[in-house]
Amino acid sequence: MADFDAETLAEQACLLGLITREQSREAIADADDLSLAALIRSFLRKGLLTSWQLERLQKDDPSGFFYGGYKVLFHLAEGTFARVYRGQKVDSGQPVAIKVLRQRFVSDPVSVERFNKEAEAGMRLRHPNIVQILDFGEQDRRHYMIMEYVEGSNLRDFLKLRGRLDSKTALPLMIGLAKGLQYSIASGVTHRDIKGTNILISNSGAAKLVDFGLATIEGDEKRTMQSQRTVDYSALERTCGSQKGDPRSDIYFLGCVFYQMLTGQLPLPEVESKDMMAKMLKRSFGAIKPLSEHNYAPDPQLSAIIEQMMKMDLRSRYQTLDEVVDALDAYKARKEAPVDATAESEEDHFADIFERRPADDEQPGTGPTAVKAVASKKVLCVEAQNEIQEAFRKTLSKMGYRVFLIGNAEVAAERYREQTPDVVIFDVDGLGPDAVDAFIDMHDKAHEDGLTLSALVLLGPKQKTLHEKLPTDDRLIVLNKPIKMKDVQDAITQLAPIT
Repeated sequence: MADFDAETLAEQACLLGLITREQSREAIADADDLSLAALIRSFLRKGLLTSWQLERLQKDDPSGFFYGGYKVLFHLAEGTFARVYRGQKVDSGQPVAIKVLRQRFVSDPVSVERFNKEAEAGMRLRHPNIVQILDFGEQDRRHYMIMEYVEGSNLRDFLKLRGRLDSKTALPLMIGLAKGLQYSIASGVTHRDIKGTNILISNSGAAKLVDFGLATIEGDEKRTMQSQRTVDYSALERTCGSQKGDPRSDIYFLGCVFYQMLTGQLPLPEVESKDMMAKMLKRSFGAIKPLSEHNYAPDPQLSAIIEQMMKMDLRSRYQTLDEVVDALDAYKARKEAPVDATAESEEDHFADIFERRPADDEQPGTGPTAVKAVASKKVLCVEAQNEIQEAFRKTLSKMGYRVFLIGNAEVAAERYREQTPDVVIFDVDGLGPDAVDAFIDMHDKAHEDGLTLSALVLLGPKQKTLHEKLPTDDRLIVLNKPIKMKDVQDAITQLAPIT
């Protein structure tokens, strides 16, 4: 709008309930001048409005800011069916995810029914390995559900970065998912759409099932809605002669997820076809290479458990999730050993993650690690790998820093605005090839807020040319791997010294 000025922006934000009059006056007083750009920087700097909210306000679009008692902060992700936003509860500030059905599906009763079915199923389930649905409803012809917010990424994206997981890393995730599904089925809800994009891996290392949109609920006599996403299940059930909603189908596809975790490969190829019947016929369940014959097969005991989950003969497959959980728990108990008093130090373990051992003359307990201080400086770690996140958290906390972790490079710029850290660690190597663009976005948004970005950027051994793409007008330190934890400590101390 040509006449959209600072005063109009502030008034709109107040009328919509995004800020109070007092907050508006504070932002105006804090602005460098009375221009629209200066007021926007003030709102962002003070954390009163997000860039997403400000963009919507400038488009003069008053809808979509609130759903029930929850406020939208910014966009997280989207699919064909729905968009997902980061939000918070208005009265308490509790972080949530808000899933909103796309407007083009609002007039489709089947899509609305499926969306509400997902919410209904989720509201029945309360388990640490299932994303909790807190509320759902309709507002201004927009259908929404309020979900537990999980900081992390889905399993598909997680494996794109990691490639595959060793059995020691994968086993706790596998057991968590199996127990979540065990609880779900015991509660009368089969999932019917288990795959990598419907599993979230939190930054704390927990695996959670999400998206029960195609669930079969015990006692629900309504017709089962069809979708391209049900094809694998339909094809499997046709091949095996089982009924829709058979829990053993969930067991099979959970086994496929475990297979993918350990090998980095999908056991079933993804087939592009709009013809559902043709797509079903192209599936060849019998052509899956046994896990035990794979180059990255785990030990025979774990391979045998997963292969039994994926048996085509229904009678040979595990019959219940109780059997699966018992088998995994028993395997875990056999593998556990007493803690070795000569276990490697945290410094050694960090160096090993980056494929290099520390020098023999480096002594643990010396240097910056030994610093004890009041946690007065904030470090935002943008890092996808859980092991490295934990190494950063432990080491920097000991040095006296407050550590915030995020595994999604694209969301990092918004998190920077929320936390306004003193320094950022940005692992381009661990986050993928597009991470440099995400870092530049963080840099640009920091400057929009009138801030100077202090950051340690980590590049891989073959990413030295990316250095040329990085900005040069900030306090940046760039390190190329292999590196040691001491290198990170020295850089952080230089960028944000604790006095």
